[in-house]
Amino acid sequence: MNEDQGPDDHFDRLSDELVTLIFNKVLDAKSLCRCSVVSKRFASLIPQTDNVSLIVPSSNNSKPKRGTFFIVFLKYLVGKFITKPLQFLYQTVVPKLSVNSDEDETYQFTTEVLRNFINIKRLSIQLPCHGDELGSKGTDYFLRWKAEFGRELESCVVLGATSFHRSSSTPSSHKKHKQLHEPMSATDELKTRVVWMISSLIAASTRHWLLKQIIADIPMNPQSVMISDSSKQGRLIMGEEQFKELRRSMNPTAPVERTMVPAVRVKLWHVPVLELPASGRVMNGATLIVIRPAERTMKMESEDEGLGDCFEGEEEEEDLREAVREMLKEKKPYKIEMDSL
Repeated sequence: MNEDQGPDDHFDRLSDELVTLIFNKVLDAKSLCRCSVVSKRFASLIPQTDNVSLIVPSSNNSKPKRGTFFIVFLKYLVGKFITKPLQFLYQTVVPKLSVNSDEDETYQFTTEVLRNFINIKRLSIQLPCHGDELGSKGTDYFLRWKAEFGRELESCVVLGATSFHRSSSTPSSHKKHKQLHEPMSATDELKTRVVWMISSLIAASTRHWLLKQIIADIPMNPQSVMISDSSKQGRLIMGEEQFKELRRSMNPTAPVERTMVPAVRVKLWHVPVLELPASGRVMNGATLIVIRPAERTMKMESEDEGLGDCFEGEEEEEDLREAVREMLKEKKPYKIEMDSL
């Protein structure tokens, strides 16, 4: 070390390529924005990162002062992103549930941040929860969904239960229940499943609409996109070819329209008490719902074989995978047809 010049900065010895690789491992946009103020070199390299994750703060957070695009991100205010159709559904099916919408503000601030990253290949956006998600009102509902989109919905898988807990009794105590279908004609039971299915579809289509607004303004071509929520309830997934299909379908001179769910055909498996031997857990009112566009019905039987992998990457991946496998053992799923939403 030269005492006149001060200590060496070993980070300066790294090439730009290696520094960019390190930033790609950071993922979190908040951490990246902090790094950007360290030096001019960092500020020039961070926009080139191709692995970007935006964790959207709650609207209750205080508003920071305006500044560079990284500081603008800290100002990012998010609205509730459930659409008006879902508000109507909830007010009809679940009385007294109110939903407010600030999609425009969400879109504007998200776009303002993302347009400063010029090489996005993997994009992850985590939206906040607002207390009106299913199961957030003190109930024991368990709900997970995953939707794949291209230009429109390709598939949506919903796994739900009225409770999901560790077994407190011996396996044999549930055996006789596991073989029986719970009657689905009961009003409360049917209403619960309808809410799970419709709310998941509309939440997914709303996220798809948000993505369309973003890419209408930003010339990015990611290889993968995931839009999730902080409660880990649902994920919208899109691959490279699906993203290209979506971009090709958009008219750059026309306003972005809300994403409609096409006419679909639904397969529903239901087990009143589902025991998971490997995990030692039990799902009460276990329900697996597979939703696909009506035009893809011919492929439904063969595609069911891969449903066990649809929740890959979830915190409870193995438990969910086991639950799906056990549900698929049911011989006769319920079948439902539904017009577009």
